[in-house]
Amino acid sequence: MPSVSEIARKAKVSKSTVSLALNDKPHVSPHMKERVMKALTELSARENENREAPRQDATILLLHPMSMESRQVFSELLQGIRTAVVEEAGGQLILASHDPPLKPEHVASALLYDPALKPDGVIVMAAFAEDPIIFTIRDEQLPCVLLARQQSPAGISCVGMDNTAGARSAVEHLYTLGHRRIAFAGGDKAFDYTGLRLLGYRECMEAHNLEPIVFLGKGEAATRALLDQVERPTAVLYVNDEHALAGLRVLREAGLTVPADISIIGFDDTDEAASADPPLTSVRVPRFRIGFLAGRSVLDHIRYPEIVHQSILMNTRLIVRDSVGKYS
Repeated sequence: MPSVSEIARKAKVSKSTVSLALNDKPHVSPHMKERVMKALTELSARENENREAPRQDATILLLHPMSMESRQVFSELLQGIRTAVVEEAGGQLILASHDPPLKPEHVASALLYDPALKPDGVIVMAAFAEDPIIFTIRDEQLPCVLLARQQSPAGISCVGMDNTAGARSAVEHLYTLGHRRIAFAGGDKAFDYTGLRLLGYRECMEAHNLEPIVFLGKGEAATRALLDQVERPTAVLYVNDEHALAGLRVLREAGLTVPADISIIGFDDTDEAASADPPLTSVRVPRFRIGFLAGRSVLDHIRYPEIVHQSILMNTRLIVRDSVGKYS
């Protein structure tokens, strides 16, 4: 993928504008975003002309959950995949929902088992950590990439973000502001990102000799549980923005003010987080790039069958807003 500097020069905009446009942030006008995306496409096409082109007839199956907590997260990941697979490589992208366990009558079964319908490669979005479909795809010897995953089983590639480091940075920020009773709230350990974000939280808490305070589950229920504590936490790291926004509503119902009474941080940095009242501090994830690199990765597997495994891990960044304050 062309660098941010190259895209900025081509589009005649600043590097910060390129970064905002690629991550579909609201601070970029449609006209400016169009210029950035046009520059990206033209530069990528030029790069492709200078190297062996990927298969132009590759068909990639994207398996996605029946529903996702954030429409924006799905949209930006999909946009990245589509840019790599369809716009750059000229391939075909097929979408099918997946609700485990995989049933024989489900369309995904036909796509994976019918020789006439079988794709050249598969991208799996938001799968459970031990979803059997991952091993089914491997048994069918189909190139497979797990999307937005930090870890994967042997022989399966993954492209994702450093959840652990992202959670550590959030807790460290709260610690520097004087918070010592910091809770982790929300999430389901069936998804690997919950466990990895919880791991980063625990690592930072233990590094500062602080006692972890953990409440898993839905954002509303987890928030009510932490409010029932005799000694209430002064700050909360939520597993993602959706849980944090749900928790924010519960905190308000309880008569608490954020951040005067309690500070909160989310994870994903969605538009809803930025426009919340107060605007939510959150860990930013480069979703477009993750989707793009996942598309590139599955095409690499198709072009070069000797590749056994690829693992690409993207950095996250803490975006500080008004939902966090000093503890005194």
